[in-house]
Amino acid sequence: MRILEIKKVEDCFDGSSVYSYRFDVAWTRESIRRLDSLGELEYFPDFPRPFFRLLGSGGLQVKGVEGETSCRVIFPRKDMTEIKQAFEESFP
Repeated sequence: MRILEIKKVEDCFDGSSVYSYRFDVAWTRESIRRLDSLGELEYFPDFPRPFFRLLGSGGLQVKGVEGETSCRVIFPRKDMTEIKQAFEESFP
């Protein structure tokens, strides 16, 4: 998966930043499961729209739906630049 587009969506009241990431291919079961290397992955394949949520170190949160080409990422205020860079480097 390659990142095609990054859009800043909003700033949360706690100072964290929310971004939307669009990829060149849709999320698959396999690509979702590979996220477990970044933190604690929750995957709900039996939902009508299979949903995943990742809770990474430092407060990183990733949420998305299997079959879509985008996901929402919340970066914490503290160490945001480093955490954002590490996340983006996961998708060469």
